[in-house]
Amino acid sequence: MFDFGFGELLLFAVIALVVLGPEKLPHATRMAGAWLGRLKRALADIQADIEKEVSLQELRDRLQRDLAVAQTAEAQQMLRAQIDALNQTLKASAGKPPLDSTRDA
Repeated sequence: MFDFGFGELLLFAVIALVVLGPEKLPHATRMAGAWLGRLKRALADIQADIEKEVSLQELRDRLQRDLAVAQTAEAQQMLRAQIDALNQTLKASAGKPPLDSTRDA
């Protein structure tokens, strides 16, 4: 993420020691570490929330597609039932050859 070498870190430590002094430097480093830990946890929580929302949206999309397919299958089944009923009516009334209900519409 950041490209800090050993020399830059050593220079930063020396400047911090001069500015803060040896008494305040340990407390400042602990506080900086605590803030960094809080920031990392907050970012991890945000990332987990985003991943959860994305997976929920994918699940919603998949369910909508499955529902559309199921509704299409139900419609085809209803049409086949109507064609079969018409075939029975035609057989009973005129002796004409029935329609083929197994053919895909």
